[in-house]
Amino acid sequence: MDFSLEVMAARGSVRSFDGRPIVREKTRALIDAMEACASGPFGGTARFALVSAEAERSDGEGGDGVLAKNGKIGTYGLISKVPAFIVGAISRGPKALEDFGYSMEGLVLKATELGLGSCWIGGLFDRGAAAKALGRREDELLPAVVAIGMPAERRSLAESLTRRLARADSRKAPSVLFFDEVAGRPLSLADSPWLGVFEALRMGPSASNKQPWRIVARGTESKPRFDLYLDEDRAYNSALGEIHIQNIDMGIAMRHFESAARSLGLPGGWSRTEKANEGMAAHLIYISSWV
Repeated sequence: MDFSLEVMAARGSVRSFDGRPIVREKTRALIDAMEACASGPFGGTARFALVSAEAERSDGEGGDGVLAKNGKIGTYGLISKVPAFIVGAISRGPKALEDFGYSMEGLVLKATELGLGSCWIGGLFDRGAAAKALGRREDELLPAVVAIGMPAERRSLAESLTRRLARADSRKAPSVLFFDEVAGRPLSLADSPWLGVFEALRMGPSASNKQPWRIVARGTESKPRFDLYLDEDRAYNSALGEIHIQNIDMGIAMRHFESAARSLGLPGGWSRTEKANEGMAAHLIYISSWV
């Protein structure tokens, strides 16, 4: 499932909702998208459920539709009047977190397409309550949830403060994120057919707005290769144990890059090449390449 540049540009983190339940048609569209978005670029498959913040729990298994009372999946005052959460899990394995980020961001973009607001929550939520609502299995990780609903007309004071602390309205300059052949040499995007792709990536959400993705452009003009790296903040990325939140960010980056390329009719797909590791700084962790 791919999304237009307009949808990616419209997406923004919403922390103040109006509290109204999501209408049935949009609920159905989100549930349908859960299967379409489940598969990640590295082969992992996520499970999702839409969990109401109001209704009583109506089934005992989870993972295939609308669930209910979540035991206050909870956001510790950081999100106001949220009517529902998208809860997801994925089996442990290599690149599972990247697969999860890619899949969940597909649902975030679908929600945007439907006119809904959303906000990724990777740290401050009741992980046990979310696991119970979804029916998490022993071999699965529950990396994050997404708050979802209709945005409030005005931001709450808590949202305004959170956005200020996270610098949510700022983005790193392209010269810091995108490089030509070697890390550190800024990539010229003037008149490039890939300009829209890089801008869609730059506008993607990331934990604490750290934007840890880096792209090194290689190859030729007619046959380019874009190598994707994680510029890891090790202390930050290990703060939640096995849930490496910046690896989730890399999956989000892959979703935005891919959808933008498809939207612009540009060729390619994700694959790994070990040559991308040659001569790179130790703090840059190779993820995948758009070839």
